[in-house]
Amino acid sequence: MKAGRISVDQAREFFHHKSQQKASDITPEDLPGGDFQYWACDGVCGAFHPDHWPGVWMAHYGVKPEVWGRTVQPARAILRAFWMAERPQLIIGWTAENNRAALSFSRRLGFRETGKMTLDSGNVIMKELGPWVLEQQ
Repeated sequence: MKAGRISVDQAREFFHHKSQQKASDITPEDLPGGDFQYWACDGVCGAFHPDHWPGVWMAHYGVKPEVWGRTVQPARAILRAFWMAERPQLIIGWTAENNRAALSFSRRLGFRETGKMTLDSGNVIMKELGPWVLEQQ
């Protein structure tokens, strides 16, 4: 299972299903370029962008419906490939607390929960993934 970097145009197909747009206002047509990196493997796309602290990147995932239920191994391959290419200090993610499927997915990838933002729109779980997971896979 090999993950590789793809263009923003190639990444759009991973974000077409309405379930992949649930947590944001971004449509496939609005996927950002610039500092964003897109990596894909077997129907799964990881989108990464630098966060506000040097060496920290945020991760997002888009998944084609035909691979639902078979996403953990491709997502791990993407994380490893991105990690080896960029060598960040940390990869982070934010997930709505009521999105149990996404929280479960992130746990299976090795993310650990580090906090919670309490917002009027609902709680957001903060997660992180670092070398303690990626260098052991």
